[in-house]
Amino acid sequence: MSVSTKTRAILLTAAVLALLVLALFGVVFFNRIGSHGIIKSVNCQVWLDSALTQNASVIGIDWGFLSPGTETNKTIYIQNTSNVPLNLTLATENWLPNATSNYMNLFWNYNGTLLTVGQVLPTILMLDVYSNITGITNFSFTIDIIGNG
Repeated sequence: MSVSTKTRAILLTAAVLALLVLALFGVVFFNRIGSHGIIKSVNCQVWLDSALTQNASVIGIDWGFLSPGTETNKTIYIQNTSNVPLNLTLATENWLPNATSNYMNLFWNYNGTLLTVGQVLPTILMLDVYSNITGITNFSFTIDIIGNG
């Protein structure tokens, strides 16, 4: 092989690799899903930071951009603001668009521990985006955290 033939082969290989990288980037980037979660709480306060300065009910949760087949975790801090010990429950509602709830699941690592009065419990919310999600580019939903005494 002459030098010019080797140079052409290297350039062609580099061009093909660059196109593959761009194609992969396009698939990952353009399939990302924008999102926002609204927090509603009863008998407790939900915070986004351990210093209890960012009220999740006011700010909401920004899940960032999500990709199909991924799970995203967010730590929240739940404070018992009632005058009795509480057990917590988690629910979701108001998914927009409605079909979003068919492609995602929200769960948490709360294990049923009783929250004493004033106690703050770090808790991880986990949003699972199913790999078969289609037709959804942005979504929102309400996260209900309820303290039962």
